[in-house]
Amino acid sequence: MLNRVVKSGKKLVSMGPAAFFAMRKKQGAMAKTFGGREWHAANDGLSQRSYDSYEEYVTHQATKLDVLLTKYDDKKRAETIVNFSARLKERLGDVECVKPGKSVLCLAARLGGECLAFIESGCFALGIDLNPGPDNRFVVTGDFHRLQYADGSVDIVFTNSLDHCFEMEKVIAEANRVLKSGGNFIVEVARGMQDEAGRDHGLYEATWWESSDSVMDVIEKGGFKKVEVRPFKTNDDVSWDTVIFEKE
Repeated sequence: MLNRVVKSGKKLVSMGPAAFFAMRKKQGAMAKTFGGREWHAANDGLSQRSYDSYEEYVTHQATKLDVLLTKYDDKKRAETIVNFSARLKERLGDVECVKPGKSVLCLAARLGGECLAFIESGCFALGIDLNPGPDNRFVVTGDFHRLQYADGSVDIVFTNSLDHCFEMEKVIAEANRVLKSGGNFIVEVARGMQDEAGRDHGLYEATWWESSDSVMDVIEKGGFKKVEVRPFKTNDDVSWDTVIFEKE
């Protein structure tokens, strides 16, 4: 059996079969450990996974990409980025605020497919993620609770990862802070437990909700006006909403 090349810290290392499967077992155990944590009710129809500390939350969230990378070779990784990008570009194709020359910050962008979608739409796009993985052309290390960018510096903020946040109000406040006056916050939100065609959380979500309306309400309370809601389904038939907000 051939060695696998995997991420270790910020480096790529060659790993033999025994070491590779031991690492996969450890990562799987970590996911199950966090996946079994209790949830508690938060405000406004939201629930949160219980963590002992913020550092533990970061460890859990960073693990997801590491697990995915052990399943993907370079070809599969590239195909995943391109396929996700093409679907998102199609959804955003007639969104009025997505225009050539716009600057876009993508939050919790992981492999960076969303960045590619905006780039191919003529925008300047950059992503941040707790764990962008090795050799990521589109995404740099960052925390969407504490963005490293200046006030009023971008035209659009995009995310489909509010279910992975530790404190939603902080993420929304940071999006508001870095957006220019009249800028747009584009959020893709999975349908919640009480929504039609909704679902429950999985192993990696840190925040979940009864209804996608609960998320929209929290965003509006954070200084945004809801402009449009567009329902869609993912390629595995899960129901989501693309929601366009404008900074007030």
